[in-house]
Amino acid sequence: MIVKRYLVKDMPEALNRIKQDLGHEAVILSSKKVKQRGVFGMFGATQLEVVAAVNDGPPTAVKTPVSAAAKAYGQNKTSVGKQQAVPTKQTSSAGRQPSAVQRASLPADTQYDAKQVAGLMAAVERQISLQRQTAETRGGEFEAEILKEVQGLRDVISKFLHTGSDILPAPIQKIRSDLERNDLSDELIESLVLRILKENEQIHSLDEQEFRHILINLISKEINDHMLPAPLASTSKVVAFVGPTGVGKTTTIAKIAAAEFLKNRRKVGFITADTFRIAAVEQLKTYGNILQMPVEVVFSSDEIEQAIEKMKDLDLILIDTAGRNYGDTAYVSQLNDFLGACKPDETFLVLSLTTKSNDLEQIVSNFEGVPIDKFIFTKLDETTSYGAIFNLSYRFKKPSAYFTTGQNVPDDIEVATPEKIASLIVGENHNV
Repeated sequence: MIVKRYLVKDMPEALNRIKQDLGHEAVILSSKKVKQRGVFGMFGATQLEVVAAVNDGPPTAVKTPVSAAAKAYGQNKTSVGKQQAVPTKQTSSAGRQPSAVQRASLPADTQYDAKQVAGLMAAVERQISLQRQTAETRGGEFEAEILKEVQGLRDVISKFLHTGSDILPAPIQKIRSDLERNDLSDELIESLVLRILKENEQIHSLDEQEFRHILINLISKEINDHMLPAPLASTSKVVAFVGPTGVGKTTTIAKIAAAEFLKNRRKVGFITADTFRIAAVEQLKTYGNILQMPVEVVFSSDEIEQAIEKMKDLDLILIDTAGRNYGDTAYVSQLNDFLGACKPDETFLVLSLTTKSNDLEQIVSNFEGVPIDKFIFTKLDETTSYGAIFNLSYRFKKPSAYFTTGQNVPDDIEVATPEKIASLIVGENHNV
């Protein structure tokens, strides 16, 4: 790819020079006003800085004519010192009309190479990053409009990679379909596919199993670098568990208690505030009797400190909060008051993977006002879709801690690891 920068008086001059230098298939990546230094640093003229690019050899990767890009930026002549015209704003029943770049598509009659498309996307992503910094620094409407245009170009390429998947090697097409069925987000699928294309030279000679191995390593590294799974910390004493109703929170707490007692010889006690459901209190008392662990029941935030004080000689206190519909802000406020009173060292959000991905994202969004530290995912044995594990950790920047795979206490629980998550997502772990 050839990328060139031009300092010109106005956009028509830029278009002429770009056509002469790069040809009609060039793409405008950015455009902004710059102030040139004059005599003694004064009286400098304002010029237009335009960055354009074109693929430097066949096969053509993107075919967005300069003339189309010009319409996006406006073709009115701009005199020196005046504000550059922004894209024409038109409205319809659906809102603002898309710009020329956003309406553009890749020609169907051209042969494409996957690595070239991936390289172009990388160049556009770099330009978006630079343009975003410019927009944030200057804060002008013009800079914001240019950022939208470059993002529109990225969307064109992204859409092409999705709909024009025949440019991808057949094994990657198959894996991509598997990731979609696994409910991995489109954003993450696109990112992973592009990284595979960019980071592996011999993509056309690899088979499906080799691609899956590459993908597992890629996901594992991403998780290890940015959202490393972390079970219960050995230094934590007071630990709270929150979550919606029906996710298996109480059983999960009993499993963790049994594991901590059996493996780490820690003295454990339970506190339950889930008095909304009588069955939850009785369930925890039953586990307490079986495991020979004390159980305290509290009915308000005022009682939690006394309950914790009673258990001060224990190594670990696990607190079961009320399972409610936390889409209601009143419940979220009550939960925050309760957590403020018990001051947990860690707070786990317990989620069931049998819940639809969109609903899981909404649930976690409802808890954004709550100081959540880690996720626990339950009922992995009741689903075949595991993409939400990566989706939620990636979006909300929280690590996974445990997975549960059945009702048996203490057996059906395991510590989350990058390799386990990656294998679930890629489909290499058939025996959950």
